[in-house]
Amino acid sequence: MTISPTGIIPEELLYGFKLGAVMDYIGHLYIDGDSKADLFRGWAQTVGVALSGSQVNKVRETGTDRGGPLP
Repeated sequence: MTISPTGIIPEELLYGFKLGAVMDYIGHLYIDGDSKADLFRGWAQTVGVALSGSQVNKVRETGTDRGGPLP
């Protein structure tokens, strides 16, 4: 299951070329890692970008249950 990015990720980040900015944005959210990964996959599905497993894991590891949001 993926979480819809609509209403969570700012509209200006709903472009495939904004991948790095989206990873940073999601990395700063104060939510658990699995929810971050689902949100990231939802963004990718919405904008038509393929993600690698390492990209998803990098975002997941910033979850509140894994090490906390990025500073």
